[in-house]
Formats: sequence, structure tokens, C-alpha cells
Amino acid sequence: MIIRMRTPFLLLALLFSVYSCSDINSPALDDSETGLQTSVESETDQLQNDNTDPVPLNNYLVTFNGKTYDQANDRSTFSYTVSGTGVEPALNYLFIETPACAGAPVAYSPVQSAKVNPDGITWEASISTESSQDYSITYSGDLPIGAVNAISESGNVMGSAEIPGPCKGIYTISGTVFVDGNSNGLKGTSESGIQNVTVHFINSDGLAYSQKTTSTGSYSYQVFTGSNSVDFDIEVRETTADDTDFNEGLFDGYSATTLTSKTVTVNGADVTGIDYGFAPQTEKLILQFEDGTILLNTEEPKFWIQQLRFAQKNNSKAEIPAADLLGYLEVIEQLYLTEPFQFGDQKFDAALNILAGPKKTDLESLLVQLLAAELNVVSGRGSGNLDFDLALIAFGESAADELKNSVVLQNTLSSTSTSDTEVSTLSVRTLDAESLLTSFNSSGGGGGVGNNN
Repeated sequence: MIIRMRTPFLLLALLFSVYSCSDINSPALDDSETGLQTSVESETDQLQNDNTDPVPLNNYLVTFNGKTYDQANDRSTFSYTVSGTGVEPALNYLFIETPACAGAPVAYSPVQSAKVNPDGITWEASISTESSQDYSITYSGDLPIGAVNAISESGNVMGSAEIPGPCKGIYTISGTVFVDGNSNGLKGTSESGIQNVTVHFINSDGLAYSQKTTSTGSYSYQVFTGSNSVDFDIEVRETTADDTDFNEGLFDGYSATTLTSKTVTVNGADVTGIDYGFAPQTEKLILQFEDGTILLNTEEPKFWIQQLRFAQKNNSKAEIPAADLLGYLEVIEQLYLTEPFQFGDQKFDAALNILAGPKKTDLESLLVQLLAAELNVVSGRGSGNLDFDLALIAFGESAADELKNSVVLQNTLSSTSTSDTEVSTLSVRTLDAESLLTSFNSSGGGGGVGNNN
């Protein structure tokens, strides 16, 4: 099997297929970066403006007939009916706002009497008090339902009202569930997300919705608040009703370094960076590896050294064909960080230099175990739970990246910017990561990590 993976999406698709081809019940992946999964799209609609009651506008009623989305042409159409109530005077014109978030309309009806400007569309046509008129405005994209302004004139009386429309008053709450390698509660650039974690969202009415984190550990909710300041609760719970997510496994092997329930106030702007950090319980995980609580099917670095040497010579005794091994290295190049593993044109040589070269520094020793662990995971070995294995790798990569960029590696221990406490803490984290990965690689024997079962 020759593997050629060039994008993170394909990378996770490969890893999922490797695990699902074995007799392991792995959770499904959601690789979308911005939207909710299909299973909760209907819930998303409830977080938008769901007002379909007729809205009084002067002596007329404006009824929102709904939004339709043309997926083939990627267009959203918002439709309305303006009806007279039999009360004079008659409507002279109608204006519907075009908010900046929607962009310029691509179509509208009726075309007659319509005047378009950057702020909206004005229909300069009268509607009698006994009749009605349908209107629609079409925009590019799949726009959420917010609220826009409508203005009319009846006789000499001006009136305005807020009616459902595209995106205005819709805001996003977003964040990441991540491996907090240094346990400081803040997501660093080298700290990667944890996939398949259910994040619960509770709105001001107490209604709860849920969403799983994507392959990058991210989640994103769109909420309608209009011009109001509204509080929302975002929670990562230890137990859920979904037996395919990673919540129970996450809390079993990791400790939260942030609050797992947060109240977020949305007040006229998007809210980002609502992150949830988790640090591995190193000693507990090592004990579970060694006593078989978590059964592994891993190989030690020496196995991979042998396979790489066979691959160099295209030796028929190799357990792993050279083409497959090359594919594994290409997948590893696409894992969370651009470093530490970029193997260049001579991938077998570069990987061997890491695994079999002299280990003079803490970083070199850590990279040996990290590369072996990544080879175990991308080849379908490991715990049998992709979420668990990827989180473990994320921890190893963050430790390696921090050590590589630290003043310790640069031999600047005397720098005034680095305290003895910081150096000592970094050394402990490096030792924890190396010990955890060493145990992971050396405790192989088959089996799998469960989820909620």
C-alpha cells in the first residue's frame, strides 16, 4: 500500500481508515473547520433568529416567510410578505436593510420600482391597505438568520421595525480543546487540539446543544443576540450520552488545566479563544500501559530502526514494505507541527539519523521515542483509539518543540530571561513526555482503549 498524504484533511482520513480497518470501534471524524456537524445543524437553526410572527410596521404587517439556501449556487434567499390591515393611509414605500456582513444582493424581487444602495433596497411602490406584496432578497453564501431594519412610509408617517434577515446580530463563540503541555492554562502555538470531544452549549433559556471538536480540536457556535448583551455557558463534561466521543477517555487520562465550564458574554462582537486545556496524568497512564489496563500493540524504536534499514536496501525480509514505510513518514511530516519531523528527500536516512543516532541531549532522546510513537500510530499500531493516540502525540510534539526553542537547547542558561525555576520545570516536562512515550512504545501487546464502554 503506497500512501501519499499532502493535507491535514487527508492525513486524518488516512489515520481513521487505518484504525477502522481493524476490529476497533473508532469514533467518526468531523474535519470541518467552521460549521457544526450534520447531526446538530437543526439545533443551530434554533440559535439563530427564529421569529416568524408578523411584525407591525406602521399600519402594515411584515411576515418573514423564511430563508432558503440554494446549495448548487451557494445563495441564500430571504422572503417576506407585507400585508395591509385595512387601516389607512396606504404604504408609499418599503426599505429593507442590507447589513455589511451579507455583502451586496445578487438578486431581488420585485425588480420594478426597486432602488439598490449600499445600505439596502427601497421599493418605491404603493401597497393598498387591503392588499399584500411579496418581496425577496438573495445573497451569496449560506447566511445565518439575524435581524435587519425595515422602514416604511404610510402617508406622511415614517415607521421602522426589526425583522428577520441576513446575519446581522449573529455572533460566533469559538475555541479549542487542547493538550496543555506546560499546564499553564493557555494555548501555546505548539500545543495542538484534541479531536472528538463533545462541547456543550447552554443558551440563556437553559436549552442545551452539543458539538464535537474537529480534527484540530476546534469548535464554533453561531448565536443570535441582536443588539443585546447575552450570557452563554460552554461546558466540556466528563460524561456524555455519546459513546463515540472522547470525553470519558480524556478525563480518565488527563487533568483539566482550565475551568471546564465557562460563562461567556456576547455583547456586539464575536468571542474567540474560549479554550479548554488538558494535561496528561503521566504516572497514571504509564501504570495503565504497564499493567495492561490500556492494551497496546506498539513497537519499540529498535523495531523501526530495523524496518528503516531494510527499507534502505529494499530487503525482502522487511515486515513493512518500503513503499508503506515511506508513506508513513510522509504522513508524519503532516502531523501537528511543521517541526520536529521534516525528513527531506532522503526520508529513510533522516529518520534513521533520529532513531539510531547518538543521544547527547534531552531533545535527541525525546525525539527517538516521539518518532517511534508516531510510526506506531500512523501504521495502525497503538491503543486502538485514534483520539487517545493523537492526543498523546500532541503532548510529545509540544514538549519537543518547547525544548527545541528553549534557552536550554540554545545553551543560554545564564540568560537573565530564563530563571532556574523555568529551566527546572521544562526539564520535568521533557522527562514526563519521554517517559510516557517510552512506556507507550515498550508496552505493546495488542488490544484497545475503550471509549465510554
